Amino acid sequence: MDKRKRIKSRLIFILFVLIAVFAALGGRVFYLKTVHGAEYETAAKQQQVNRYDSIVSPNRGSIVDRNNQPLAISTRVYNVILDVRVLADYSAEEQEKTVNALSEVLGLDANTLKGYLVKDPTTGKPALDTNWKVLAKKQEPEIKEKLESMDIKGVVFENDTKRKYPAGSLAAQVIGFTGTTNYGLEKMYDEEMSGIPGRSFITYDGTEGAIQQEIPATDGNTIVTTLDYNIQSFAEEAVKLGMEEYNPENAAAIVMNPQTGEILAMASGLKFDPNDPMAVPEGYDEAQWDALSSDEQNAVLANVWKNFCISSTYEPGSIFKPCVAAAAIEEGIIENSDTYYCGGKKNVAGTDINCHLRSGHGTLDIEGIIANSCNVGMMDIGEKMGASLFYKYQKNYGIGEKTGVDLPDEVDASNLMYSEDQIRSTELATMSFGQSFNTNTLQILNAVAAVINGGNLMRPYIVSQIVDPDGNVVKETKPEVVRKVLSQETSDIMRKDMVATIEYGTGKKAKIEGYTYGGKTGTAQQAPRSEGKYTVSFVGFIPVENPQYLAITLIHKPEYYADGVTTVAPMMKSLMENIIKYANIEPSYEVEGSESTESEKAVVADYTGSALFDALADLDAKGLTYEVVGTGTNVVNQMPHGGTEVDAGTKVLVYVEEGESDASLSEITVPDVKGKTLEEAQSALESAGLTVTYTGESTGIVQKSEPSYGTKVEPGTQVTLTMIKDESAGNSSFGNVSSSSQENSEEATGSKSSETEDNSA
Repeated sequence: MDKRKRIKSRLIFILFVLIAVFAALGGRVFYLKTVHGAEYETAAKQQQVNRYDSIVSPNRGSIVDRNNQPLAISTRVYNVILDVRVLADYSAEEQEKTVNALSEVLGLDANTLKGYLVKDPTTGKPALDTNWKVLAKKQEPEIKEKLESMDIKGVVFENDTKRKYPAGSLAAQVIGFTGTTNYGLEKMYDEEMSGIPGRSFITYDGTEGAIQQEIPATDGNTIVTTLDYNIQSFAEEAVKLGMEEYNPENAAAIVMNPQTGEILAMASGLKFDPNDPMAVPEGYDEAQWDALSSDEQNAVLANVWKNFCISSTYEPGSIFKPCVAAAAIEEGIIENSDTYYCGGKKNVAGTDINCHLRSGHGTLDIEGIIANSCNVGMMDIGEKMGASLFYKYQKNYGIGEKTGVDLPDEVDASNLMYSEDQIRSTELATMSFGQSFNTNTLQILNAVAAVINGGNLMRPYIVSQIVDPDGNVVKETKPEVVRKVLSQETSDIMRKDMVATIEYGTGKKAKIEGYTYGGKTGTAQQAPRSEGKYTVSFVGFIPVENPQYLAITLIHKPEYYADGVTTVAPMMKSLMENIIKYANIEPSYEVEGSESTESEKAVVADYTGSALFDALADLDAKGLTYEVVGTGTNVVNQMPHGGTEVDAGTKVLVYVEEGESDASLSEITVPDVKGKTLEEAQSALESAGLTVTYTGESTGIVQKSEPSYGTKVEPGTQVTLTMIKDESAGNSSFGNVSSSSQENSEEATGSKSSETEDNSA
């Protein structure tokens, strides 16, 4: 009996203790609920909100051409995220299913994924508590759909965007690309295209239920450019051929509407794909690239990404001559019918400054001076103008100043310009034919536009509209006249004078049968003169009466001296022919059969004492062929002799020897001929002063050369080509390099200018 009482007493005691414990716990819960409940509940909710709060990226606005052809677009992609805590609480079977799916679709290591899920026995949380683990970024929608169809757990998809450039390398320097630093239009209009990010998060309604909320992103605006995809393609093609054939430091082509300043095409010679801007650039193989330091690689890439057309300056040469002649006519200093005598040189302040044709052009009117690019005639005109007036018009044309184009990283050349009080007689003489000062490519083209469009200096532009996601135009660019430079009457005169350049002058090789168009060739020796480096260019416009297309083609510092720099006229011809077909421009006159040249005659000038470059360019302009005998750049003899009248097409033997400026030419760099046909490779190598032999398929393409590309060798060295079969190979050459056409070189003295390169693109 006593035993039952003791048991009962114990049970009562235990019950009392339990009641006391539960009462204490209840009191504590009541205390926490009433005193700290709101605080803890808010914290718990906030923790959940923080775990499920993410930014929704907007689609970056597109970049399109004037016909709505996409040049840059953004597409919806997804970041694949593993919610480690959620998946860790699922069964081993579900975990295995998810891990296998992620491993299969994303190619991830299954053991690594399992390692994220192992729980710490002390805390009960995953040992590697990463919470949200980003497994893969910027995955295409197909990846998301495939993973969703596999019914896996603990996987979250975060919205993101991916930038694509459907046209690849087309207008790459203009369009640019996005990254840590943006380039091109992507940089210039970044704010307009960025859009406004959205947000995805969890909130709680009045019944304490969790609700997934999303504030949608606002996509960026579309940038409508003035570029024409087709004309840009024509410009790229012309530049590509020039780069492949003559391996210059760079090349360029721009097409614009001179009446409005709209840029229809802008192409640079160095190429890259903005879809993969860090890829090994053209001209390097993997081994060569890997051998460079990171600083060297960055410098090469910066130069490739740079927009040469606006970010590099050089002395423009004779394409500036129409600007000078127009200014003198405008001021009434000269008449278009005035004549000037060229004896081959002009003495200025005790120094002889040569014309490119050392034997002289004889008596020429203004049209003849422009057509034949006579330096002496231009020096006479410059002397009549005087330093003050010359300087005034140089400024009026915008020379040395930024054009204000809506592209980033445009450079000026103000530090390479003479001030008015620094222009003495020698400087004035050389500046009159485009030397001793610098411009960038767009700047000089815009100056020429003012000469031919009625005298208006326009502000060039490349973006015509900014359009919001709903299709509303939020900004529109209109043509802007910066200032009036010339009268309509002067402009009319100069357009007609510039036609002569192509009809019978230095640009004759750019003539297109059935069409009359104007132009001007330019050849400028760059500083330092001792290097013998040139920039050659050609500006052309059509129709003559009311120009709608103004173009420039340019080769900057070609590797091959003499023949190689005479390709700009064929580049211009190719570009203009494509534009004429595309724009369906009506012929200027009817072509009645092919013209016979049998009865055409030409007088061989005396080239003795001239630079080889000058002699060959003049022979090209006269329709004569030639053969260079000897090594060097100074002409010492010729056959037939100067003054001889010969039939068109006659071959002239030009004998040369080395001069003082040939030191840098005593070694030859083997050009890159890999992938070329045998004919193309022979042309390039022989133009460089090398001999050629080959092994393998004569109808194939070059696999390699020995000595290899970039090797320094003596003139006359034999290069052995290894040819392999390639049925798709074709001849992309301009043709026989010894019959190309371009204007003759100008020689300047007392030059101040030098080329500038802004490598901070």
